[in-house]
Amino acid sequence: MRRILQSQQGVAMIMALGAIVVIGVLMGSVLFVSTQDYRVGSNTVRTARAAAAAELGLNRIPVDWNLADNARLKTGDTLKKAYTAPRGATATVVVTRLDGPFFWVVSEGYAGGMGSQASARRRYGVLFRLNMPNMNFMGAITTQGNTTVNGNVTVSGNDAAPAGWSGCSGTQNVAGAAISPTTTATVNGSVTLNGSPTVLTTPAASDTNTYFNYGNSNYQSLAASANLTYAGGTLLNGIQPLIVGGVCQANAIPANWGEPNHTSPAGACDTYFPIIHVLGDLKVTTGRGQGILLVDGDFTVAGNFTFDGAVIARGGLKMSGTGNKIVGAVLAASVSVDDDVSLSGNTSLLYSSCALQAALSASAYPTQAMQRSWVDLY
Repeated sequence: MRRILQSQQGVAMIMALGAIVVIGVLMGSVLFVSTQDYRVGSNTVRTARAAAAAELGLNRIPVDWNLADNARLKTGDTLKKAYTAPRGATATVVVTRLDGPFFWVVSEGYAGGMGSQASARRRYGVLFRLNMPNMNFMGAITTQGNTTVNGNVTVSGNDAAPAGWSGCSGTQNVAGAAISPTTTATVNGSVTLNGSPTVLTTPAASDTNTYFNYGNSNYQSLAASANLTYAGGTLLNGIQPLIVGGVCQANAIPANWGEPNHTSPAGACDTYFPIIHVLGDLKVTTGRGQGILLVDGDFTVAGNFTFDGAVIARGGLKMSGTGNKIVGAVLAASVSVDDDVSLSGNTSLLYSSCALQAALSASAYPTQAMQRSWVDLY
C-alpha cells in the first residue's frame, strides 16, 4: 500500500512539473508575441512619423521658397533645408536645380532617438517646376498693329543669350516678326531681318489671348504683383541699377530696373528682375534694365536704352535714336487702330529664350509637376 501511494505521489509530481513547464512555455510564448507585437506597432508608428516628416519637408518647399534662388541657383546647384515635425521627427530636404525651370527635391524624414536602433527613415522625391506665365512669343516682336521700319534696324528671331550671361542652354529660334493677316508692314533703309521664318503671318497675332492671357496667369495678375508702378505719361531718363553698401535697392523709385550687364561673380542687381507696370503711356531715354515691362498704353524709346526680358504693351511700340536694344521679346497688342509699331534709327530687337526665362521665372514659385513627379525612394 505504501509503495502504491509513493508511486502515485511521484506521478502527481511529474504531472505538476509538466503542467508548470507547459504554463511556463505558454507564458513565454505570450510574452514573446506581445513583445513582437509591441515592436511591430512601435516600428509602424515611427515609420508613419518619418513618412509624415518627409511629406512635411516637401510641402514646405513652395511655402518657404526664396525668389532670389530662381536666378541664383544654376544647373546642378543645391541647397539644404531642415524642418522639425511633431513628436520629435525631423526632415532634411535637398533641392537640386535642373536645366530650365525644374528642381529635383528629395526629402528624408527621420523619427526615433538619434543613433538608436529604434528609429525609422522615409525618403521621398518630387519634381517641381517654376509656375511661370505661359506667354506665346512667336517672334522677336509679335504685333497686330501696322508696322513701319526705317533706318539701321535689326530684328532677329534667332535665339541667343544676352551678352555676358551664363547658365543659358538650348536654342529655340522663332520668327523675326509675327504679324496678323491684316497688318500692313512698310520696310525702308538698311534693315536686317532674321528668324525662322523671317516673318510669320498668323491669326494668333490678332488674338487678344496672345497678349493678355498666359495659361494660369494673365496681364492683370502680373500687373497686380508689380514691384514698380508708374503713372501714365511717365518720362524716365537714365534708368540704372541702384546699389547702396553692396546691396541692390530693389523696388527703388524712380527707376532701378536691375542690372542686365551681368558679371562673374554676379553683381548685386544681376538677379533682380522686377515686374514694372505703367498705367498708361511710357517714354524712356537712356539707361538699362531687365525683367517684365507692362505698359497699358504706348511704349516709346527715344535713344540709348537697353532692356532684357519681356515687354508687353497694350498700345504700340515706337523706338528711335541710337543704341536702342531689347533682348528677349516684345508683344505689342495695338488694341486701338492708331497704335502702330515704328522702328527707326539704330534699333535692335533680339529674341532670347534665356532672357525670357530669367525674367518670367524671377517672380514664380515652384509647384509640383503635373505628371510623374513623385517617387518613394525608400
